[in-house]
Amino acid sequence: MAESRSALAEHLHPSRHGAGLHVPDLMLGEAPMGKLLQLSGWPDSFERAGATVMHSLGFAGIGAFGVVQQAGEALAFRCAPERILLHVPSESAAPVVNPTMTPLLDLSHSRTRITVAGGQAGDLLARVVPIDLDVAVFPPGYFVQTGLHGAGVLLHRRMDRFDVYVPRSYAVSVWHTLCENAQGFGYRVGGPAA
Repeated sequence: MAESRSALAEHLHPSRHGAGLHVPDLMLGEAPMGKLLQLSGWPDSFERAGATVMHSLGFAGIGAFGVVQQAGEALAFRCAPERILLHVPSESAAPVVNPTMTPLLDLSHSRTRITVAGGQAGDLLARVVPIDLDVAVFPPGYFVQTGLHGAGVLLHRRMDRFDVYVPRSYAVSVWHTLCENAQGFGYRVGGPAA
């Protein structure tokens, strides 16, 4: 199968930008997508059928809104009553499902995962998303769906960075918005994050 080319390939050259001569703490980059799958279903059967699929991947259940579940390297984002986004590291980790009970849609090629890391990552994102990013309100392991420069994004706070899942068609626009707003902090463009 052909490898997907990054929507940001022309913008990811390691470099430094912005304020001062110091080595910036703020880093922007892109992480490999792996597989991003949308598990969905119908109101009368999703909880049972979804739980079966989630258990097969090692998750405790279908999860709660806003809280990321993790099973090994796989992540689950319960983003709607009958919808879960599954981020798995590879094709081989993808679940096998009965499509009549729990349809599974591969969104891997339709999203770009931008990473924002460093001590000023929250300050940068606070300039471009309309949510409170204080760690007491939005701690590691949480996610939110929000808008960033006209694009609907999924923002996931990890221990050491934020992951911004962006529709591929908006990736360059969102990248430029992040870079423009990071100029005052100074920032580095890094290679792919894991």
